[in-house]
Amino acid sequence: MKKRYIIPILLILFAYWWTVRWNYIVIHHSAGGYGNIEHLQKVHRERQSRDPLDAIPYHYIIGNGHGLGVGVVKSDWRQSFNIWGMHISRHNFDRNFRGLGICLIGNYEKQQVPEKQYQALVKLTKELMKKYNIPISNISGHGYTKGEQTKCPGKNFPMERFLRDLGR
Repeated sequence: MKKRYIIPILLILFAYWWTVRWNYIVIHHSAGGYGNIEHLQKVHRERQSRDPLDAIPYHYIIGNGHGLGVGVVKSDWRQSFNIWGMHISRHNFDRNFRGLGICLIGNYEKQQVPEKQYQALVKLTKELMKKYNIPISNISGHGYTKGEQTKCPGKNFPMERFLRDLGR
């Protein structure tokens, strides 16, 4: 093979890998009662002022009826361009770089997850698992991830039920 073809071939391979590198899914809650893309962008800018990306820290959000309809799934350009997340701590760089973040709008330390929102999460997670060949063992809640010290996605998030439903 001629040398002039090596760089373009490597670039093509990298571009392909970039779009299929996803290996984890991490579930979050917003810990607030209201949320949509614009609101989460504002909160992210306030909390992570040095992040050069003006995007939500997650790849997907699922509404609770306050700011975004119950069970409505939205994403911003972070997901569209397969950009790494900012949804988990620096202790788990790989979960940000190769992990898709899904945030449920709501505080599930205080309330139960609405069934319609939960079903939308199960459907989206199954679709992502199938699309990127992500095993159930690589699905976790933020606070269930080794090295993380948070209650996210909240004590009322039905993690055992969620993992069972993903296996069906």
